[in-house]
Amino acid sequence: MPDYNQKLVVKPHRPAQRKIELVLGVSFGIVLFALGLMLGMQLFGTAMMEKRQQQRELTDLRKQVASLEQRLANAELANRVDLVALEDVRQLVASLQTELAVDKEELGLYRNLLQTGGTETGLMIGELMLRPSPDGQGVIYRLVVQQKETKLKRIKVNINIALKGSQNGEEQSFGIELLDGQIDSSPIQTEFKYFHILEGVMDLPSGFVPTQLVAEIWKKGVNSSRVERSFDWQIDQF
Repeated sequence: MPDYNQKLVVKPHRPAQRKIELVLGVSFGIVLFALGLMLGMQLFGTAMMEKRQQQRELTDLRKQVASLEQRLANAELANRVDLVALEDVRQLVASLQTELAVDKEELGLYRNLLQTGGTETGLMIGELMLRPSPDGQGVIYRLVVQQKETKLKRIKVNINIALKGSQNGEEQSFGIELLDGQIDSSPIQTEFKYFHILEGVMDLPSGFVPTQLVAEIWKKGVNSSRVERSFDWQIDQF
């Protein structure tokens, strides 16, 4: 049976109000969208500004790093140039000192040749000069031999040079022909009227410690004219 106690509620039909509500809802959505878009644009603009600022800072830092690297490269180049210049000056000074020593030796030699007095005559052995070779692997030697007579004439002589020392705790002696690759045999045969200069480079055997250099000279065929002189091993450092 139908329930007669239920009440029917009748709502008035108001299409205008629904349109208003719809318009308000859409407007509110548009406003929210616009606000969100504006906020997003603002945040995006801020992020872009920060990014540009970071890019400018990064560019500045790169320029500073490049400048520092260039300054460092310039400093290293200048240092290398200074070292090269210093080494050139050192070598020049060493060369000039060597030339000065040679000039002094030759001057003394010429003075001795020009002296007419004194009792020393015959063959003579001058001073020995030793210095390191430029590559540091050998020893440059220079020895002057001469004759002093009232009447000088050209003579033929034999010259023998031996280097004495120790190797592995034992005494050893090496002839100059074993040390200087430019000398084939010993004694060295040469001839001169006033003086003769012996010079070259000695390559010392491994482990050999020289202590003394002994030089001998005598006229060819005249053994009684033999003259000997010993020198302590001392290398001049320039």
